[in-house]
Amino acid sequence: MKNIEKQEPVLIPEHLILSPSDSKTLSVLIKAPIAFIDDERFAHPAVMQPLMAQEISVTPGIAPSQEEENALFLQLNYCRYRMCVVRRRILRQKPWNQSDIDELLLLNERQLDARSKLVTANMGLVLAMAQRSEYPGVEFTDLISEGSMALLRATEKFNCARGIKFSTYACWAIFKAFSRAAKQSYRYRNRYPAQLDMTLEKSDYLEVKRVENHNDWVDEVRTIVDNNLADLSDIEMSVVEMRFALDKQVQPLTLKEVGERLGLTKERIRQIQNKALKKLRGVAEERMMTV
Repeated sequence: MKNIEKQEPVLIPEHLILSPSDSKTLSVLIKAPIAFIDDERFAHPAVMQPLMAQEISVTPGIAPSQEEENALFLQLNYCRYRMCVVRRRILRQKPWNQSDIDELLLLNERQLDARSKLVTANMGLVLAMAQRSEYPGVEFTDLISEGSMALLRATEKFNCARGIKFSTYACWAIFKAFSRAAKQSYRYRNRYPAQLDMTLEKSDYLEVKRVENHNDWVDEVRTIVDNNLADLSDIEMSVVEMRFALDKQVQPLTLKEVGERLGLTKERIRQIQNKALKKLRGVAEERMMTV
């Protein structure tokens, strides 16, 4: 086992006016690394000022609009970016400036508030996915705990500039957390069995569950397409049906083959496909949230 060097607490200068809790927080902020997702807009305070002035309220379990969601992620990461800048300035000072310390603490409060809003608004994902999941040996409360931690990690790593919705990113993170919890529980039961249970021997439950989840999503997409709940245009509907064999074909067609049938280029078919998939994904996410 490696020896872990214990870090000494940062000595806070006596001339600073701080409450005990602020002193403790400052000690952590000065020494702990601050991670953020960079954005080219951060280098332009005039661009960020209106965005940071936005007051965005959220309702527990109800995802905000994508514009509000992106604004919260930008506020979260811009605060952390500014915290890095202010901290470097503080560490170069002798003595530390009270106004810089106050700014660092305020930025920390704002980034925690933005993160809290994002987690609160998307906590319904954890509950909905836990209710629809069945893993032998894993308690419902354990799923909620693992899913909540996955949601927090997803909030830290999500890059809103990529153009996808956070709920899509978070769903995959939560599903992976559930799968890990199930595998750990399965290994634990095999190592420390209470009694011999032949149903646990060479269980293919996880594989079967993955197939079932995949089939559920396929059925959901078929329902959306069949009823055109995503408001697809005629050409978008044709591209989706031919590309993914929804019109009962034996094999799906390639982009080139679809283009030849519709008299369009391969690149144009790709653009139509991506636009249609974006519509389908949005409707599927909304329907999942209401389950």
